Amino acid sequence: MPQMNSCIYSFQLLYCTVSVYADLPLVIKSKVSHFNITVSLKVKLSKLIHASNTIIEGNKFIDNIQVSSDNQLVAARRPVRCDMADQVTSYIPLVEPASLEDLSQISNELKLGIAEHENKDYLEVVNGWLKSCDGLRLIEEETVPVLYPRIPGVKPARKDNPHNAWATKVTIKGEDSGLLAGKTVAIKDNVFVAGTPLTNGSKIWEGYTPEFDGTVVTRILQAGGTILGKSTCESQCFSGNSFTSASGPVLNPADQTRSAGGSSSGSAVLVAAGDVDMAIGGDQGGSIRLPSSWCGCVGLKPTFGLVPVTGSLGMEPSVDHLGPMASNVTDVAKLLEVIAGYDGGRDHRQNPHVTIPKYSQLLKGDLTGVKLGYVKEGYEHATPGVKSAMADVITLMTNCGAVVEEVSIPLHLQCGPLFTIMLASFYRSMIECNVQPPGYNELYCVSAMQHFKQAFKSRAHDVSPTIKAVSLFGEYLKRKDGSMLVGRTMNCRSVLRRAYNDMLEKYDALIMPTIPFVAAKLPAAELTPAEFVKQTLFNTGNTSPFNLSGHPALTINVGNVPPEDADPMKLDDTAKLPVGLQIVCKHYEEVKLLDIAFGVEKIMAQGSKSSS
Repeated sequence: MPQMNSCIYSFQLLYCTVSVYADLPLVIKSKVSHFNITVSLKVKLSKLIHASNTIIEGNKFIDNIQVSSDNQLVAARRPVRCDMADQVTSYIPLVEPASLEDLSQISNELKLGIAEHENKDYLEVVNGWLKSCDGLRLIEEETVPVLYPRIPGVKPARKDNPHNAWATKVTIKGEDSGLLAGKTVAIKDNVFVAGTPLTNGSKIWEGYTPEFDGTVVTRILQAGGTILGKSTCESQCFSGNSFTSASGPVLNPADQTRSAGGSSSGSAVLVAAGDVDMAIGGDQGGSIRLPSSWCGCVGLKPTFGLVPVTGSLGMEPSVDHLGPMASNVTDVAKLLEVIAGYDGGRDHRQNPHVTIPKYSQLLKGDLTGVKLGYVKEGYEHATPGVKSAMADVITLMTNCGAVVEEVSIPLHLQCGPLFTIMLASFYRSMIECNVQPPGYNELYCVSAMQHFKQAFKSRAHDVSPTIKAVSLFGEYLKRKDGSMLVGRTMNCRSVLRRAYNDMLEKYDALIMPTIPFVAAKLPAAELTPAEFVKQTLFNTGNTSPFNLSGHPALTINVGNVPPEDADPMKLDDTAKLPVGLQIVCKHYEEVKLLDIAFGVEKIMAQGSKSSS
């Protein structure tokens, strides 16, 4: 190895670190165990290095390189774009060949009844198929270009992160003009930002850095937005509370002893604290709406499939949503307008024929004649303070011409078993299938799948008690029931969807408290596993049904009330906590949904002025 000059800069690729030295070849150092040698190669990586401060530009990666002791490139798992490529003498099989013992063990486990004299025939067939798999290396995979330069993000110091809402700070400037020009945005830390570490709130993701941007990230930058960093999220997004992140609890700006809600906890806090104008959240059971409600901002779970989830870590494809969060309805409408729409087939859940309106230009806020169904099952268990806030806003809406009537949808209270059984499907997607189930026509992030597979195999103990419980439940149910209960649940979801649709034929929207109580106290002591799980899933009763049904649902602050556990002798304005109103419309009726919310926002602002 020649004497090296001082390093100009270095950056991370898929499985290796690349260091750039003045007037010398790139130095590639592998991050995987089967290649622990530093080797100097003159590598042609077109469009990779755009400027000295650019970490990733393009998507031409070198990985799984094998070298000899004299630094000659002898094998590679993928085509290697370098001037030593002609020295490749062999390829490492993508999957090592099977043995008779391997197939015999599988046959016995599956009870296939294969006779001993047939084993060699099956071995020949299976190994023939495995050899055919090696042809995959000759086919170029779809990649996503990274369009905007950036430098690696950093975790801010505690003094600069008082609510623990930032996972990583990084400034990425988008276009100079566009709908989001001048707007600052935080991205939930389950969404890919190329070159910036992703933790998904869990130790299991430590050490992983995505190589491309999520679609919502690219669209925000193309619309002129400036990304200021990644927001803290709960452990693998599996909590409606805000104490499960590997980096510690996320604190509610209204009262730092209380939960901010989850799992998009950091996004809601950064918006509520005024650190960003808007944020991206994710929602599988309420994770946009829960923290938005408890922090007093506006959060929208769009219609299922309206916003692509390409380039994000989900939980289960049939309930995964990404959506906008902001301090006001107009900014939510602008952000939705930017991130919604078909992603060219990279997200299989999307309808390619849906057109995206200019949501932000269609806000009128006139509630005259708007018919609202106040869902009895959504508020009858609410605390007195939340019921009072609901009564006040209903009075204001009625005074502005809205028609509000109590309605009953019994299935709304019967969704608990449906969501519980879906945990088995979450297990399959998140754990068994390494975060991205096969068989869908979409863009797969193989590096994320590989990272999770290796991390979970070596340190599954690092996942949260909730994920451990889900793993036990999912595996047990699979062994005892197969997928029958999940199948029945999917059929029941159709009935639930129809129940809401039938009521929405009579009303413009359904309303209820987002959460029937205000922000809970953060746990003061270490919890048992049972207590931990209970506190992560206790506040989703009004939100998770609409993940199951796919309806668009928005929460907006409609006042602040004293918590039920407050000392009545010490109450003041600072002791009051936000209450969210949830509004639900038909699928793809985001224009109507946002307009009703805009009307509520206007009357709440007028009420605030008159009371002052």
